[in-house]
Parts: sequence; structure tokens; C-alpha cells
Amino acid sequence: MHILIYGAGAVGNYLGAHLALAGHQVTLLGRERMASSIANDGLILRQAKSDKRISTIRAVSSLDDALGNQSYDWIAFTMKAYDTVEAIHELQSRISSPPPIVSFQNGVGNEESLQSAFGKDRIVAGTVTTPVLMSGNNIVVEEKKRGVAIASDSPHSRLIECLLKDTDLKVDVIPNSADLKWSKLLLNMIANATCAILDMSPAEALKDSRVFRIEVLALQEALAMMELQKINVVNLPGTPAKLLAAALRSLPMTILRPILYRQVVGGRGDKMPSLLAGLRAGRTKTEVSWLNGAVALAATNMQRLTPINHSLALLLTDIASGRVAWSTYQRRPDVLVASMRIAEGMLQ
Repeated sequence: MHILIYGAGAVGNYLGAHLALAGHQVTLLGRERMASSIANDGLILRQAKSDKRISTIRAVSSLDDALGNQSYDWIAFTMKAYDTVEAIHELQSRISSPPPIVSFQNGVGNEESLQSAFGKDRIVAGTVTTPVLMSGNNIVVEEKKRGVAIASDSPHSRLIECLLKDTDLKVDVIPNSADLKWSKLLLNMIANATCAILDMSPAEALKDSRVFRIEVLALQEALAMMELQKINVVNLPGTPAKLLAAALRSLPMTILRPILYRQVVGGRGDKMPSLLAGLRAGRTKTEVSWLNGAVALAATNMQRLTPINHSLALLLTDIASGRVAWSTYQRRPDVLVASMRIAEGMLQ
């Protein structure tokens, strides 16, 4: 089948590599340097025991080049969440009735934007739980092999499931899109916003008991919003989210902290938290609105308060945009803790 990976970064290249190795015709749409490098040297999938060079894959840097005279059986959205609306407008201007679209993006809200533009039945929710990163412009590195998950509540879910099962990826099928996306949200939130604000690795940040408490409170707020919306926590490939939720609900901080610390630090490999990577790269946009911000938005819609997530989302957005000096918080947990206490008091 012909597949377009729209917004090909690490996750998009990883999916594209596996699909191409399974014999599908894959086009990667990404940055010009990436497209040029892959066009010249192929895409390399780096795994624990081997490198696989894929020369059959096509890489372009504009949607016009991707479309040309080519039609696609489905499209994977893998760009950052803050680029979703622009991509939707770009796609709408060129295709009135696109093929099924699968959102493998992190955070909550991307599927809703896609459904509003193209219709609910045309959109499939998915996620990749394997931590991956780019090494240079044409090497995608598989850190710890876990898998992908697809929600089965779309008419096109079965097609996507079958295609992914052509690959050697582990594929889990989750009955409900909201369960899938919110469970992945919990995992994406861990040691992400706080590490970005503090400019510290998870190993450094979570050693501070006060920062760890902020992490736990943010996750507990997210769990509370899931319960109010009747959204279930589900396990995803290689990621026991249900066990995490149970621990957050029942274990005291003194027991939870060493367990979660080992899981977070050991499970990330060499991959930097995504929000911190964005700040260090100098990006003025951040996905935190689709992570912690999504929890805060859900609370607002239900006339509830989630002060920790609300504050983390606003603070990180202000740092990324330059409204707040990052240096005020870099490697200063005391300042972050003080900000959270003030905000929590104001929002109660």
C-alpha cells in the first residue's frame, strides 16, 4: 500500500522504516535536511543488534512534492501537536476528501482537530510507545523496543491494524480512543514539564523530593479527570499504565518515589524528555498545552480545578515564548516549588 508519513521526525521515520521493510510504499514528508539526506543515503533503522538501510523509501520536504500524481491509502500524522492545525489547513487546500488519517501524536486534542476538519469516521487514534530518536538526519534509533497501539473504534482501524501487523512491530488494539490517548498522556507527562522548566534530566529532577511531589500531584490530577470523564487507564505495549495508576492512587510518597524513579530513569534510555528537548533546541512553541494543558482544559470544561497542571502548562508556555526568562528556573527547584505553592493557593 501507499502510505504518507506527514511530519516525519523520529516517530514518523521509525514507523516509515518498519512499513517500508514490510514492503509498503512509504513517502516521508519532513524537514528539507532530513529529506535530502534520506534521498541521497537512504533511511537507516538502528536497532540493538543491527542497522538496516532502507533505500526504497521516498523522502520529500513539501506536501506538493508528496502528493504530485500520487494517491495514498492512508496518512500518518506524526508532527508535533502545535503543528496539527497548520497541517490540516495545508492538507484541506489540496485534498477535499483525504484517505484515512492516523494520529500517532502525543497528547490529547489532535484527533478532535482532525475529526472537526475531515469527519469522525475518517480518523484513527494511535500511539508509539517505543522510545526513538534521530541521530543525524537519516538515522532513526530504536532505544527500547515496545510497540504501537491502535484504537479500534474507527471504521478504518482494522485496515491500519493489519498493515502494522505486516511489520515486526508489536501491535496492541485498544477498544476506545480516549482510553488509549489519556493512558499515553499519563506516561508522557512523567518527568516532562518539570524537567523542561528546570533544565534538568529526570534522574536529576526526581532526586529532589519536592519536585517528585509536584510530579505525583500532576499525575493524580490527570487520573481524577479521567475518572470524572469515565476514561479507563489501559496498558499499552511495554508500558503498564494500569500499575502506575494503582500505585499513584494507593502508595505513600516514601514507597512510590524509589519505584517510580527506577522506572522513569531506567525506561527512558538516552532519550531526553520531549519538552526539554524542544526548549534546548530553541523552539518557541511547546506541546505542553496538549499534555498538562489538556488536563487543565478538561477540568475547566467540568468546572473543576487542576492547579498543578494548569500552572505547569502556563509556566512552560511562557518560558518557551520568552515571556518568562528560563534562567529564573534553570536548575532551581526551589523557585519552581515556590511557584507551584503560590499558584495552588490562588486557584483553590
